[in-house]
Amino acid sequence: MRGHDQSRKFADKSVAIANETLEKGKAALEQSTQAIEQSYSAMVGGMRDYNLTMMDKAQANTVGVFEFARRLSTAKSSSDLAELWTAHSKKQTAMLTEQINELAALGQKFAAESAAPITRSFSQVFKNAS
Repeated sequence: MRGHDQSRKFADKSVAIANETLEKGKAALEQSTQAIEQSYSAMVGGMRDYNLTMMDKAQANTVGVFEFARRLSTAKSSSDLAELWTAHSKKQTAMLTEQINELAALGQKFAAESAAPITRSFSQVFKNAS
C-alpha cells in the first residue's frame, strides 16, 4: 500500500505541475496576443501620422515650386533669374533638410512605439518564466 500512496502522491504532484505550467503558458499566450494587438494599433496610428506628415510636406513643396515659378515669371533680367534661383535653392535645401530630419524622427518614434508592446510582453514572459 505504501508504494501505491507514493505513486499516487507523485502522480498528483505531476498533475499539479502540469496544470501550473499550462496556466503559465496560457497567461503568456494571452499577454503576447494582447501585445500584438497593441503593437498593431500603434503601427496603424504611426503609419497614419507618417502619411499625413508626408502629405503636408508634399503640399509645402508644391506651394514652394509654384511660388518660385511665379517669381521667375516676373524676373526682368538674367541677374534677377540667377538671384531668384539661388534664393530658391537655399530655401529648398534648408526646407528639405528639415523635412528629412522630421520624417526620420517620426519614423524612429513610429518604430519604437510599434515594437514597445511586444518588447514589454516578451520581457514580462521571460521574467515570469525565471
